[in-house]
Amino acid sequence: MVSTQPYRIPRGAWYAVFVFFLFMVLHNADKFLISPLLTSIQEEFRLTYTQLGTIQTGAAIVAVIFMPVWGYLFDRYARPPLAALASAIWGGTTILSTFSTNYLELAFTRALTGIDNESYSGIYSFLGDSFPPEKRSTAFGVLNTSSAIGALIGTLIGTIVGSALGWRSAFMITGVPGLLLAVLILVTLKDKPRGSTEPELVAVRDRLKDRFKKESLFKVLKRKSMAFLFVQGFFGVFPWQIITYWLFLYMEKIRGFDEESRLLIMMVAILAMVIGNVVAGLVSDWAFRKTLKGRAIFAGVSVAIGLVFFDLTLLTRGGVELFLIFGALTGFFIPMAGPAVSASLQDITLPEVRSTTHSIQVFVENAGSAFAPLITGYLADSIGLEWGMVVIITVTWSICAVFLTSAALTLPKDIMWKHAELAERAKKLA
Repeated sequence: MVSTQPYRIPRGAWYAVFVFFLFMVLHNADKFLISPLLTSIQEEFRLTYTQLGTIQTGAAIVAVIFMPVWGYLFDRYARPPLAALASAIWGGTTILSTFSTNYLELAFTRALTGIDNESYSGIYSFLGDSFPPEKRSTAFGVLNTSSAIGALIGTLIGTIVGSALGWRSAFMITGVPGLLLAVLILVTLKDKPRGSTEPELVAVRDRLKDRFKKESLFKVLKRKSMAFLFVQGFFGVFPWQIITYWLFLYMEKIRGFDEESRLLIMMVAILAMVIGNVVAGLVSDWAFRKTLKGRAIFAGVSVAIGLVFFDLTLLTRGGVELFLIFGALTGFFIPMAGPAVSASLQDITLPEVRSTTHSIQVFVENAGSAFAPLITGYLADSIGLEWGMVVIITVTWSICAVFLTSAALTLPKDIMWKHAELAERAKKLA
């Protein structure tokens, strides 16, 4: 294991986690909000499953286009102001979608909400400069609970407000906080030197001024581990797009669960996801301290286990109770790879290109998965929604598990390479 200089977590690091946690909770609430509103949107505009899938795919495609842009900007300029800009865009475009009067307008305005959907690269980069390597998975695990909590909030708003006041009012409720959070981020957070928590650079952190460099990016992209992480990401996000968009409709129309049962199932599954993310962050950091292969092995195994429970959830016939149990187990395991993958990416990435590398990773993930809602909608019209979900998710998560586990073969060498690069940099700065 690489020897590291003891380093205390900087003051204000957990406050930054809290602020960005709020940002991601409310942003994810806006993303998950549309799922329980699909029925009312479908009925108002008389849409097919394919047309419904196109709405989400449009937003995903726009997000893919803007991913590299966000990554470069976050590595080139101060990160908190850019995060504030992303928050303002989220709020403004969501509010704009409430004025849609037909299907084309709704598809267009929801596509615009994708502009800021993957601005998270700067957040992970910022937190990477707030926590030392052996603590990053824990911080990312806490941050990643925002997805599950946001899903819960979005589901509740979509179900309760959507039923009482309509889908437009539900969108307005999640859009306004984006504008308020932009002010909070801008006023209370300041940028940090890139690489300031890396063990080799702690002693010279006051001299760190590196920003985006093409040479650094090319060096990182040549690492063999990057290929494994990119491929697993390409297939690994397919299921999340499908679950996020189609699960609520599946429970209503295929399983026939009433509104109260659907909410109960979602709440239990989301609570399990919150716990799973926190546990994953702690276990991932523990595994990393044991061996440099630890995070990749843990991530691959957790994806495989989550897939088994997902298939059991959909294919085991029974009442709400059995669906609830398998759904909770699925929710516990399926988010576990996230903190490990995010930390592994930073383990082999030079500090000045963290945002760009993360954005490329997310670009690869979404380049494939952007079409997941549309493909699932097509299969739903052809072979049924249930089997459409099962087939795509089983194939893609199986591939993801294989490539995640394979990354354990190359990560140790690439991690040592990064430490050698930073040690050389520290000598020059000293």
